[in-house]
Amino acid sequence: MPIEFSLFDPSSAVEQDFAEHFDVTRSVMTVDHPEQPQPTLEEYVHLTSQPVTALGPIRRWVVREDGQIVGTASAMYPQRENRHAAVVRVAISPERRRRGMGTSLLQAILPDLAAEGRTVVGANGVKADASGELWARQLGFVRTRAHVRQILALTQVDPALWQRPVPQGFRLEHWTGAAPEALLAQYARARTAILDAPRGDTTLETEAWTPERVRAHEADLRDRDVQNHVIAAVHTASAQIAGITELELWPNQPNLAVQGDTAVATDFRGHGLGLAIKGAMLRRLTTERPAITEIYTHTTHDNTHMITINLALGFSTTAVLAELEIALADLVKRLEPPTPSAVTQPSPAQPEL
Repeated sequence: MPIEFSLFDPSSAVEQDFAEHFDVTRSVMTVDHPEQPQPTLEEYVHLTSQPVTALGPIRRWVVREDGQIVGTASAMYPQRENRHAAVVRVAISPERRRRGMGTSLLQAILPDLAAEGRTVVGANGVKADASGELWARQLGFVRTRAHVRQILALTQVDPALWQRPVPQGFRLEHWTGAAPEALLAQYARARTAILDAPRGDTTLETEAWTPERVRAHEADLRDRDVQNHVIAAVHTASAQIAGITELELWPNQPNLAVQGDTAVATDFRGHGLGLAIKGAMLRRLTTERPAITEIYTHTTHDNTHMITINLALGFSTTAVLAELEIALADLVKRLEPPTPSAVTQPSPAQPEL
């Protein structure tokens, strides 16, 4: 059956293209991430049509069999930190796996990564020890760290778990959207506190936050119609922001909230601020947005302190996800077809398989 690899341009895609693209994603999520809510077709078209992500530009490809899309791939190209890397994703309909289609699709997109000057290929959100990671590791990818996915089902948890006192000497500030100008510099400093969270063996850098970067990030969220809620713990005596927690509400997921960064500055750890600010966020969210039923968060697997905080607030762990990396040159070499001299010829005495 004819197999074709090509770029996927959302601006020229027709309704059938999006429907087939969506079917691939839906079938993969059903098998690999059954606990994760799936978007509607309309939500998916909106997301897939975006040419830029929070990391940077994204390019998409598809593989067609007899004219039908049966596999997809994407590559994101970070524009600030990690300009040496591309973050890729390959998805093949489960019923067409183990036929080399995913490997061929990955091989087809590598020239684009090289043309963008990328030297490292990364992948994230891959279910640990499942078929996707096993396939990638066979190609030479190495797991550099893992994250746990945790879910808080708001209607199934006792709200008393969120009644966490604010430590003496601190007050809480809340805002939606842009940080108050008076707190902007302190907010950037507090966000940078997450840089010393456990990082595993990844070579990828974490964002270094400045006031200018905060404002650019806020503008990006506004452009994508994402509502960002922030609660900050302010040290009363010094007026410094000691800790922050963020929650994003997406327009295409009306029942879902996504936990963003939670960070406590080194100088203020050990006071229970993490529990206090996250508990306050949950109380505010359930009061202001009762339609929200679930909150999702991802935490580095070895960040046991934050995982423990989440469990204390009622989150449950549903999956472990792997981050993988390989040098582009190594991957290209592994995917090169063997030279004729390297192919073992069958012995005349043995039948060829």
